[in-house]
Amino acid sequence: MGRKRQKVVKYVKKRLPKQYLCPSCGMNTVGVILHEEEGYARIVCSKCSLKEQVPIPENTDPVDAYCIFVDQYYGVEEPPTP
Repeated sequence: MGRKRQKVVKYVKKRLPKQYLCPSCGMNTVGVILHEEEGYARIVCSKCSLKEQVPIPENTDPVDAYCIFVDQYYGVEEPPTP
């Protein structure tokens, strides 16, 4: 007599994207290159050739650098800190 076969549960790990949405052309073609030693990130769109450098704080992920870039692109000001 055999046992009942157990179900194997596979866990899918979600990963952060490597390409982001371009605010200029609307395509998913923006890449982020971090230069942590110099303290800036290069944002490059391969479709419309949009290039930008944004200053970043220490220990910043590419997603955070992209968010800083989008805020600067649309002119969103940070709220004053108390």
